[in-house]
Amino acid sequence: MTSLSVTMIVRDGAATLGRVLEHAGAFCDELVVVDTGSRDDSRAIAKAAGARLAEFPWRDDFAAARNASLDLCRGDWVMWLDADDVVPAASRAAVKELVLDDRLDAVTAPYQYGFDPVTDACVALVPRERLARRVPGLRWVGAVHEVLAVPGDRREYRADLVVEHRPAPGRSRGTRNLDILERVVRQGDRSRRTLFYYARELRDLGRDAEAVDQFTAYLTDPGADWEHHAALLCLADCHAHLGDPHAQLDALHTALRVDSSRAEAHLALGTFHADRDQWPQALPYFSAAASTTPPTTGFITLPTYTWRAWDYLSLCLAKLDRHQESITAALHSLRLGNPDRTRLLDNINWSARSI
Repeated sequence: MTSLSVTMIVRDGAATLGRVLEHAGAFCDELVVVDTGSRDDSRAIAKAAGARLAEFPWRDDFAAARNASLDLCRGDWVMWLDADDVVPAASRAAVKELVLDDRLDAVTAPYQYGFDPVTDACVALVPRERLARRVPGLRWVGAVHEVLAVPGDRREYRADLVVEHRPAPGRSRGTRNLDILERVVRQGDRSRRTLFYYARELRDLGRDAEAVDQFTAYLTDPGADWEHHAALLCLADCHAHLGDPHAQLDALHTALRVDSSRAEAHLALGTFHADRDQWPQALPYFSAAASTTPPTTGFITLPTYTWRAWDYLSLCLAKLDRHQESITAALHSLRLGNPDRTRLLDNINWSARSI
């Protein structure tokens, strides 16, 4: 019978570690926890949950710590989790029902990391390699924003194996990730993945001019289409913050050429024109965004693929005096979960009076 190890690293995760160990213990054959220097009760919590516990001195390298945890696993398959993750009950049941054998090399699944502060509905996720067959060559790569490099390409995407990232309130990473990335760049790492995440960290911290330089360097030899597309969207944001609409527009048009099946560039281009009251130019972009379906690669902002595009489309149609179509779009946005119900109902009433 195929066995499953759950592996994780932790540092000062006592506030959430017991929760994820309880969840994982419901479906795995082995819990493996590597502690990277906790000063709280993390080690005691891991021991109490029956985990195999080891210590690994932290050296600003997430892949190194995760590989130390991976090396301790004995299962035929491994599943990684973070100490502040949640495995919902439905996902626990789905893992139990998985058929893990030599037909597959890995299973990818949604990693939900953003939630609406009012409704708690998921608004942001990224598909990740969640389970992998334990074979020689299975390793984590990357000092930060690390990825599980799986030998073989026989993968199955399982939308029902959701894992939620739920950090304890008030926990912040500060500039940790940027500090690590700046170190590896100084040491000569100019790989695609490093440049991509280095530029994103700079953008997130408001260092837009520096981010433009790093995104530009990345774009000389971009990675996968989803990453290429995401880099161009971030570059457009940086140009907008720096007051360069021409460069912003160029980045958005390039993103659309890279992947027109994703909604983000369509929506951003529609918004660019809408912000300038250019409603006829905005309309085809909002219409295209509303017709897309969520992808299974890269960073996915779910409202972009559900209610948000229809919300913008409704506004655009109203501005063009196409009120019946605007009402239809607004109602569809509400059915798809738009939380701003009062505003949309006011818009619908205004359009109805205008017919």
